[in-house]
Amino acid sequence: MTTLEISLAVVAAALAALATTTTVLWLSARRRSHSLQRTLTELQQPPRKRRLRVPTASELARGAVGTAIKVADQGLGRVVRSSVEEIAGWANVQRPDLVRIADHDGTVTILFSDIEDSTTLNTQLGDKVWVHLLDKHDRIINRAVEHHNGYVVKTQGDGFMVAFRSPADAVGAAVDVQRAITGVRPGSRLSPVRVRIGIHRGPAVHRDNDLFGQNVAMAARVAGQADGAEILVSDAVLDELGDTYSVLQTRNVDLKGIPGKHAVHALDWAAAA
Repeated sequence: MTTLEISLAVVAAALAALATTTTVLWLSARRRSHSLQRTLTELQQPPRKRRLRVPTASELARGAVGTAIKVADQGLGRVVRSSVEEIAGWANVQRPDLVRIADHDGTVTILFSDIEDSTTLNTQLGDKVWVHLLDKHDRIINRAVEHHNGYVVKTQGDGFMVAFRSPADAVGAAVDVQRAITGVRPGSRLSPVRVRIGIHRGPAVHRDNDLFGQNVAMAARVAGQADGAEILVSDAVLDELGDTYSVLQTRNVDLKGIPGKHAVHALDWAAAA
């Protein structure tokens, strides 16, 4: 091969390499240009509105441990209203075995609570606000029950039935609830709420014995005599408290289904240590 032919071959190879490199650079630049154009196009588009997920009524109501509001099945228009009587009736029929929480002498202290005039309050506030209010109310009660080693037996709407080992624990939880509810800041959803609490103490027996049902009924009747922001206890509870709490008022009342007159005592929970 002559010197001229060798030179031409080298030049041809160099030109081919240059063409390949140029092609690669052009394709890369084109891809970057397209990417930049897409980015600019997206930036020019109006921002997408983020879709907010609105919680369902049942999810809102689920905030409190154990509150039995059957919103999902019945709809907000049929939120179950407070009913100490219904809870007491359930416990009387079902006869839950609470022996494990009974005191060393075989007795248990039973607390009932509900919101005074809850149906009227529900109507005034509307279902949505009412469900939020119940969520806050339930959290306060559950926190107090847990702090004082209680056991939530049953809930129904804004009503609670709770068992405690001792009267001191039950009253301590009741005081915590009343202080938390009455101490909310002005304008809070809980500001119009007044909770009624009644406490009784009696034998804790097995499922086959009706005596437990009688003590449930007694506790429910005591709660039914309470006014809003009041803690009302039976003689059996007061006898165990000693001088820990002062009594604001003692009332002799008739308790439905329980013969005779019965003394119920309103405790001065605001002055308790």
